[in-house]
Amino acid sequence: MPELENAAITQEKRARHVSMYHLLATVAAVACLLTIVDGVIPQFQMHAFGGHMPIGNVLAKIVLLFSLALGVLLRPRITLRGLPISAWKVCVAFLALEIGYLVFGRDMTLGDVLQSYNAYYLLPLIGPAVLPFRGAVSERVLLRCIISLFLVSAAIGFAQYFTRQPLLYTQSADGAFTVWSYQFFDSVRAFGLFSTAMNFGLFCSLCGALGIALCAEHPVRGISLTLLSAFSCYTTLVRTCYLMFFCACTYAALITFGRKANRGLWQPLLYFGLGIATILYGARSMGSDSSDGLENATSLIDRLIEWTYYTQLFVRSSPAAQLFGLGLVQNDKVSLAQSTPAAIDNLPLALTMHIGLIGLVVFSVLLVRMWLSLRRAALTDRQPFIVAAASLLATLGCSGTFNMMLSPFGAVFALSILCERRAHECSVSGAAGIKMPERSPLAAAARPSS
Repeated sequence: MPELENAAITQEKRARHVSMYHLLATVAAVACLLTIVDGVIPQFQMHAFGGHMPIGNVLAKIVLLFSLALGVLLRPRITLRGLPISAWKVCVAFLALEIGYLVFGRDMTLGDVLQSYNAYYLLPLIGPAVLPFRGAVSERVLLRCIISLFLVSAAIGFAQYFTRQPLLYTQSADGAFTVWSYQFFDSVRAFGLFSTAMNFGLFCSLCGALGIALCAEHPVRGISLTLLSAFSCYTTLVRTCYLMFFCACTYAALITFGRKANRGLWQPLLYFGLGIATILYGARSMGSDSSDGLENATSLIDRLIEWTYYTQLFVRSSPAAQLFGLGLVQNDKVSLAQSTPAAIDNLPLALTMHIGLIGLVVFSVLLVRMWLSLRRAALTDRQPFIVAAASLLATLGCSGTFNMMLSPFGAVFALSILCERRAHECSVSGAAGIKMPERSPLAAAARPSS
């Protein structure tokens, strides 16, 4: 009898452990989603408190980091298979050393350095911290959450586009939250539950690629989701989003319906070429462009002026500044001395101005390795969300030409780790406390490696 009681107590403890583990994994997934759909928390607070936002939008990141820290305690041994761990380690080591240069060489305060790291690099580097929850989130539940958030944002976006009114708060009373550039001549760029129309367009691109991936098993649902995503993307009136949507959907179609084993390797270079060709075409047509709609080239002219200014600033800098950066950050929460005087709107240039050519190379390698790992997983497992995630990261060469968003891509990568079906199948038995025979190949796969 004592043995049976002890066994029952042990089983109960294991059940609690598993329950807490999956609860924390769910919290981490929700926090990742809220960092992508970054207008949900501010809009909720402003509607609840009459335009005021008592808690900043950093709440989602705090909850994410807290849940991941507890996850490490619950499952300290992790599986590293198929992920660019070495590239992550190099990036973290470089950023740690870069702190000394930025503080003592560029006179940045430690607070400004940490704020710039939070704005640029936190989510792209969050991957290893997510590994304790690898495969712990149901892909079906994740897809339902993503599609539900998209449908709500799409409904709001259509209303904003057709009424030409923002309908939601565009700025908090204390100025901590602002929807940037939502006005487009006499129209309103649809931004839904996001902080910018650009972020909404990125989410539409993800959902469009997801619809293509779903077409393999659910053609009607997949096509419907892709078409609705396309219309929603159009309402953003952001031309970069149109390019992203096209690239993401074509890449998802190639991965989903292609037959060659090496498919999808060179498309990101083609998408980068598409971005460059768009710049050249827009520059050639600037002199004859006098329209006030999507054909207007004013934003391209502004970008060319910005890029010329920062390129000249870089060329005139010292060799040390060129290699390790000038410490300039496009973020309104750092001190004025370190904030960029004008928007950069170009990812390679933004990284170069902040952490130099070495930092650009280090992070370029990481981003490429992240995309390659997703591509490999998409070809192997054919999970719709991982196909969509790989397709979105494949657009970085094109989208990074016109903006400097990194955080949403990092959050999407983290979600792909959380819902990886193959990892879940290998670890579910161990998580439930079921011991498998040592000679079984499944038992060997279930044993985590450090």
